[in-house]
Amino acid sequence: MTILRSLDEAAVHFKRSVIAVGNFDGMHLGHQAIIGKAINRAGILKCPCLIITFDPHPQHVIGRQPTLAILTPIDEKIKLLSTYDIDAVLLIPFTLDFAQIEAKSFVEEVYVKKLCIQEIIVGGSHNFGRYGSGDVHLLESMGAKYSFKTHIFPPLYDGEDTVNSSRIRGLLTSGHVKRAARLLGYHYNISGNVVSGTGRGTQLQFPTANIEAKAPYLLIPKRGVYAVYVHINEDVFQGVMNIGTRPTFGAGRVVYEVHILDFDG
Repeated sequence: MTILRSLDEAAVHFKRSVIAVGNFDGMHLGHQAIIGKAINRAGILKCPCLIITFDPHPQHVIGRQPTLAILTPIDEKIKLLSTYDIDAVLLIPFTLDFAQIEAKSFVEEVYVKKLCIQEIIVGGSHNFGRYGSGDVHLLESMGAKYSFKTHIFPPLYDGEDTVNSSRIRGLLTSGHVKRAARLLGYHYNISGNVVSGTGRGTQLQFPTANIEAKAPYLLIPKRGVYAVYVHINEDVFQGVMNIGTRPTFGAGRVVYEVHILDFDG
Protein backbone atom coordinates (compact mmCIF):
# COMPACT_ATOMS: atom_id res chain seq x y z
CA MET A 1 0.00 0.00 0.00
CA THR A 2 1.39 3.36 -1.07
CA ILE A 3 0.99 6.44 1.13
CA LEU A 4 0.50 9.62 -0.89
CA ARG A 5 0.56 13.16 0.46
CA SER A 6 -0.06 15.17 -2.70
CA LEU A 7 -2.74 15.21 -5.37
CA ASP A 8 -0.11 15.56 -8.08
CA GLU A 9 1.54 12.31 -7.02
CA ALA A 10 -1.82 10.55 -7.00
CA ALA A 11 -2.63 11.94 -10.45
CA VAL A 12 0.60 10.50 -11.86
CA HIS A 13 0.25 6.99 -10.45
CA PHE A 14 -3.43 6.38 -9.69
CA LYS A 15 -5.59 7.93 -12.38
CA ARG A 16 -8.83 6.17 -13.34
CA SER A 17 -9.18 4.68 -9.88
CA VAL A 18 -12.16 3.68 -7.81
CA ILE A 19 -12.00 5.93 -4.75
CA ALA A 20 -13.53 5.83 -1.28
CA VAL A 21 -13.56 9.16 0.53
CA GLY A 22 -14.08 10.12 4.17
CA ASN A 23 -12.49 11.02 7.48
CA PHE A 24 -12.71 7.36 8.50
CA ASP A 25 -12.32 8.28 12.19
CA GLY A 26 -12.59 5.01 14.07
CA MET A 27 -12.43 2.79 10.98
CA HIS A 28 -15.70 1.29 12.22
CA LEU A 29 -17.94 -1.29 10.54
CA GLY A 30 -19.51 1.33 8.29
CA HIS A 31 -16.11 2.49 7.09
CA GLN A 32 -15.04 -1.10 6.59
CA ALA A 33 -18.09 -1.73 4.38
CA ILE A 34 -17.30 1.34 2.25
CA ILE A 35 -13.69 0.24 1.81
CA GLY A 36 -14.78 -3.31 1.01
CA LYS A 37 -17.10 -1.98 -1.68
CA ALA A 38 -14.28 0.10 -3.19
CA ILE A 39 -11.99 -2.94 -3.30
CA ASN A 40 -14.73 -5.01 -4.93
CA ARG A 41 -15.50 -2.40 -7.60
CA ALA A 42 -11.82 -1.84 -8.37
CA GLY A 43 -11.42 -5.58 -8.85
CA ILE A 44 -14.35 -5.72 -11.25
CA LEU A 45 -13.08 -2.73 -13.23
CA LYS A 46 -9.45 -3.92 -13.01
CA CYS A 47 -8.24 -0.53 -11.84
CA PRO A 48 -6.52 0.84 -8.72
CA CYS A 49 -8.35 1.25 -5.43
CA LEU A 50 -7.53 4.60 -3.82
CA ILE A 51 -8.65 5.67 -0.35
CA ILE A 52 -8.83 9.44 0.23
CA THR A 53 -8.82 10.89 3.72
CA PHE A 54 -7.71 14.10 5.42
CA ASP A 55 -5.01 15.09 7.89
CA PRO A 56 -5.55 16.68 10.32
CA HIS A 57 -9.23 16.01 11.00
CA PRO A 58 -11.20 18.88 9.42
CA GLN A 59 -12.90 19.73 12.72
CA HIS A 60 -9.49 20.54 14.21
CA VAL A 61 -8.90 23.15 11.50
CA ILE A 62 -12.23 24.92 11.16
CA GLY A 63 -12.32 25.72 14.87
CA ARG A 64 -15.11 23.61 16.30
CA GLN A 65 -15.40 24.03 20.07
CA PRO A 66 -14.94 22.03 22.18
CA THR A 67 -12.16 20.35 20.19
CA LEU A 68 -13.35 17.08 18.72
CA ALA A 69 -11.90 13.99 20.41
CA ILE A 70 -10.67 11.54 17.77
CA LEU A 71 -10.83 7.76 17.77
CA THR A 72 -7.98 6.94 15.39
CA PRO A 73 -4.91 9.16 15.09
CA ILE A 74 -3.48 9.23 11.59
CA ASP A 75 -0.76 6.63 12.30
CA GLU A 76 -3.36 4.23 13.69
CA LYS A 77 -5.66 4.91 10.72
CA ILE A 78 -2.88 4.05 8.26
CA LYS A 79 -2.09 0.91 10.23
CA LEU A 80 -5.73 -0.23 10.03
CA LEU A 81 -5.98 0.64 6.33
CA SER A 82 -2.82 -1.35 5.60
CA THR A 83 -4.70 -4.55 6.47
CA TYR A 84 -6.90 -4.11 3.37
CA ASP A 85 -6.10 -4.99 -0.22
CA ILE A 86 -5.96 -1.38 -1.40
CA ASP A 87 -3.40 0.20 -3.69
CA ALA A 88 -2.89 3.59 -2.08
CA VAL A 89 -4.05 6.05 0.56
CA LEU A 90 -4.06 9.74 -0.29
CA LEU A 91 -3.72 11.95 2.79
CA ILE A 92 -4.94 15.38 1.73
CA PRO A 93 -3.54 18.10 4.02
CA PHE A 94 -6.60 19.89 5.43
CA THR A 95 -5.95 23.61 5.83
CA LEU A 96 -8.09 26.74 6.15
CA ASP A 97 -7.42 27.48 2.47
CA PHE A 98 -8.47 23.99 1.50
CA ALA A 99 -11.69 24.40 3.52
CA GLN A 100 -12.65 27.37 1.35
CA ILE A 101 -12.80 25.39 -1.91
CA GLU A 102 -16.33 25.27 -3.29
CA ALA A 103 -17.77 21.77 -3.54
CA LYS A 104 -18.35 21.86 -7.30
CA SER A 105 -14.85 23.19 -7.92
CA PHE A 106 -13.38 20.41 -5.77
CA VAL A 107 -15.15 17.71 -7.78
CA GLU A 108 -14.15 19.25 -11.10
CA GLU A 109 -10.53 19.98 -10.23
CA VAL A 110 -9.70 16.94 -8.10
CA TYR A 111 -11.97 14.05 -9.04
CA VAL A 112 -12.45 14.90 -12.73
CA LYS A 113 -9.38 16.77 -14.02
CA LYS A 114 -6.61 15.45 -11.78
CA LEU A 115 -7.69 11.93 -10.83
CA CYS A 116 -10.14 11.12 -13.66
CA ILE A 117 -11.99 8.81 -11.27
CA GLN A 118 -14.18 5.98 -12.53
CA GLU A 119 -16.28 5.54 -9.38
CA ILE A 120 -16.58 7.02 -5.89
CA ILE A 121 -17.91 5.32 -2.75
CA VAL A 122 -19.08 7.41 0.22
CA GLY A 123 -21.39 7.19 3.21
CA GLY A 124 -24.84 8.72 3.04
CA SER A 125 -23.92 11.59 5.38
CA HIS A 126 -20.82 12.57 3.38
CA ASN A 127 -20.33 16.34 3.11
CA PHE A 128 -17.48 18.29 1.57
CA GLY A 129 -16.50 21.67 0.18
CA ARG A 130 -16.93 25.14 1.64
CA TYR A 131 -19.33 25.11 4.61
CA GLY A 132 -19.94 21.42 3.89
CA SER A 133 -22.22 22.39 1.01
CA GLY A 134 -21.36 19.34 -1.11
CA ASP A 135 -23.27 16.12 -0.49
CA VAL A 136 -24.13 12.82 -2.11
CA HIS A 137 -26.77 14.42 -4.33
CA LEU A 138 -24.16 16.78 -5.78
CA LEU A 139 -21.83 13.83 -6.41
CA GLU A 140 -24.59 11.96 -8.22
CA SER A 141 -25.49 14.92 -10.42
CA MET A 142 -21.86 15.73 -11.25
CA GLY A 143 -21.15 12.06 -11.86
CA ALA A 144 -23.89 12.03 -14.49
CA LYS A 145 -22.29 15.09 -16.09
CA TYR A 146 -18.68 13.89 -15.98
CA SER A 147 -19.21 10.13 -16.42
CA PHE A 148 -18.23 8.77 -13.01
CA LYS A 149 -20.47 6.57 -10.88
CA THR A 150 -21.39 7.34 -7.27
CA HIS A 151 -22.10 4.56 -4.75
CA ILE A 152 -23.81 5.71 -1.55
CA PHE A 153 -23.71 3.51 1.53
CA PRO A 154 -26.79 3.72 3.77
CA PRO A 155 -26.36 3.79 7.57
CA LEU A 156 -25.58 0.54 9.38
CA TYR A 157 -27.31 -0.38 12.63
CA ASP A 158 -26.47 -2.64 15.54
CA GLY A 159 -29.75 -2.97 17.41
CA GLU A 160 -30.62 0.52 18.63
CA ASP A 161 -27.17 1.89 17.79
CA THR A 162 -26.32 3.63 14.53
CA VAL A 163 -22.82 2.72 13.42
CA ASN A 164 -21.07 6.07 13.19
CA SER A 165 -18.14 7.83 14.82
CA SER A 166 -20.31 10.15 16.92
CA ARG A 167 -22.22 7.25 18.46
CA ILE A 168 -19.00 5.39 19.22
CA ARG A 169 -17.57 8.47 20.96
CA GLY A 170 -20.71 8.71 23.05
CA LEU A 171 -20.55 5.04 24.05
CA LEU A 172 -16.89 5.26 25.05
CA THR A 173 -17.29 8.45 27.09
CA SER A 174 -20.21 6.86 28.94
CA GLY A 175 -18.25 3.67 29.68
CA HIS A 176 -20.05 1.30 27.28
CA VAL A 177 -16.87 -0.14 25.83
CA LYS A 178 -18.37 -3.48 24.77
CA ARG A 179 -21.09 -1.79 22.72
CA ALA A 180 -18.47 0.52 21.20
CA ALA A 181 -16.36 -2.52 20.26
CA ARG A 182 -19.33 -4.05 18.41
CA LEU A 183 -19.69 -0.92 16.27
CA LEU A 184 -15.94 -0.63 15.70
CA GLY A 185 -15.45 -4.30 14.92
CA TYR A 186 -12.49 -4.37 17.30
CA HIS A 187 -11.54 -3.25 20.81
CA TYR A 188 -10.86 0.47 21.18
CA ASN A 189 -7.18 1.00 21.86
CA ILE A 190 -4.86 3.63 23.26
CA SER A 191 -1.24 3.77 22.11
CA GLY A 192 1.38 5.49 24.18
CA ASN A 193 4.72 5.48 25.90
CA VAL A 194 5.53 4.43 29.43
CA VAL A 195 6.51 7.43 31.56
CA SER A 196 7.86 7.73 35.08
CA GLY A 197 5.38 7.60 37.92
CA THR A 198 5.65 8.02 41.66
CA GLY A 199 6.82 4.45 42.28
CA ARG A 200 4.12 3.92 44.88
CA GLY A 201 2.65 0.95 43.01
CA THR A 202 5.93 -0.92 43.34
CA GLN A 203 6.08 -0.08 47.04
CA LEU A 204 2.63 -1.67 47.42
CA GLN A 205 3.78 -4.73 45.44
CA PHE A 206 1.25 -3.81 42.73
CA PRO A 207 3.43 -2.18 40.07
CA THR A 208 1.76 -0.18 37.33
CA ALA A 209 2.93 1.30 34.05
CA ASN A 210 1.98 4.92 33.56
CA ILE A 211 1.01 5.50 29.94
CA GLU A 212 1.20 8.81 28.11
CA ALA A 213 -0.98 8.77 24.98
CA LYS A 214 0.96 9.55 21.80
CA ALA A 215 -1.78 11.49 20.04
CA PRO A 216 -3.27 14.83 21.08
CA TYR A 217 -7.07 15.03 21.15
CA LEU A 218 -7.38 11.26 21.59
CA LEU A 219 -10.75 10.27 23.00
CA ILE A 220 -10.52 9.27 26.65
CA PRO A 221 -13.11 6.69 27.74
CA LYS A 222 -15.10 7.25 30.92
CA ARG A 223 -12.96 7.23 34.02
CA GLY A 224 -12.90 3.83 35.64
CA VAL A 225 -11.15 0.49 35.84
CA TYR A 226 -11.04 -1.74 32.75
CA ALA A 227 -9.82 -5.21 31.84
CA VAL A 228 -7.39 -4.73 28.95
CA TYR A 229 -5.03 -6.46 26.59
CA VAL A 230 -1.55 -4.92 26.60
CA HIS A 231 0.53 -5.10 23.42
CA ILE A 232 4.27 -4.71 23.91
CA ASN A 233 6.12 -5.18 20.64
CA GLU A 234 4.89 -8.59 19.45
CA ASP A 235 3.75 -9.81 22.87
CA VAL A 236 0.23 -9.57 24.28
CA PHE A 237 -0.57 -9.63 28.00
CA GLN A 238 -3.70 -9.32 30.08
CA GLY A 239 -3.93 -6.35 32.40
CA VAL A 240 -6.04 -3.95 34.41
CA MET A 241 -6.13 -0.25 33.54
CA ASN A 242 -7.33 2.67 35.59
CA ILE A 243 -8.31 5.83 33.75
CA GLY A 244 -8.58 8.84 35.99
CA THR A 245 -6.82 10.36 38.93
CA ARG A 246 -4.72 7.97 40.93
CA PRO A 247 -7.26 5.91 42.87
CA THR A 248 -5.07 5.33 45.91
CA PHE A 249 -3.37 8.66 46.35
CA GLY A 250 -5.89 11.16 45.00
CA ALA A 251 -5.73 14.26 42.94
CA GLY A 252 -3.88 15.08 39.77
CA ARG A 253 -4.36 15.10 36.05
CA VAL A 254 -6.04 12.25 34.19
CA VAL A 255 -3.65 9.33 33.83
CA TYR A 256 -3.65 5.84 32.36
CA GLU A 257 -2.24 3.34 34.86
CA VAL A 258 -1.86 -0.26 33.72
CA HIS A 259 -1.06 -3.27 35.87
CA ILE A 260 0.13 -6.10 33.63
CA LEU A 261 -0.75 -9.53 35.00
CA ASP A 262 2.04 -12.08 35.34
CA PHE A 263 4.60 -9.73 33.82
CA ASP A 264 8.18 -9.41 34.95
CA GLY A 265 9.87 -6.83 32.81
